[in-house]
Amino acid sequence: MSSAGMIPALFKEHGILRKYAKGEIIFYKETTAKDIYYVKSGQVRAYLLYPDGEERTLCFIGPGNLIGEEAFGNPSIRIVCADAASDLQCYAMDSRQLLTLCSGQLKSMHELLEFYMKKIALLHGWIFYAQFLHNEEKVACLLYSASSHTPFVHYTHEQIASVTGMSRISATKTLNKLKKENLIDLSYKKIKVLDREGLLAVFKGMEFI
Repeated sequence: MSSAGMIPALFKEHGILRKYAKGEIIFYKETTAKDIYYVKSGQVRAYLLYPDGEERTLCFIGPGNLIGEEAFGNPSIRIVCADAASDLQCYAMDSRQLLTLCSGQLKSMHELLEFYMKKIALLHGWIFYAQFLHNEEKVACLLYSASSHTPFVHYTHEQIASVTGMSRISATKTLNKLKKENLIDLSYKKIKVLDREGLLAVFKGMEFI
């Protein structure tokens, strides 16, 4: 989503800029959800915290996205925890204020819906890739599925991270590992699949549909 859109402009004009250091909590699960956030820079980690203290990372959300959609719900309760995966800047705004600002402006409301259609598509991917225990399986499956008609996959590392719910750093490390195994070759904004059957063996045939 372009940073020049109407929704980012509304957040910048009416929202409150908040800065978080890496690891700092944005909100906890089961707390009241009031604000919605537009990510300006950095990455947000969404995760679940279990009673024994174990954390399970669900996905990473980068710049140009909204987080905190539970604020539109009834009841408005957070369903996940969120913290800063890196130094983070985001604009916070009361969800009711955002709806008021969009009210009567068809273009703004349409753009807001586009944000959430994009999020739904990402959630579809995240749910699918959550079945894999290892990052190598996630990336191998994605590249296998995307190379059915051509060996060239035009995804950036950031796009792969976004689709699979990984961090960009994890995506890059995983791609480099697959390259060392001679399954792929890497170049700027382009990945060449060298061995599709080898990728298939990594994730045992659970192809994304």
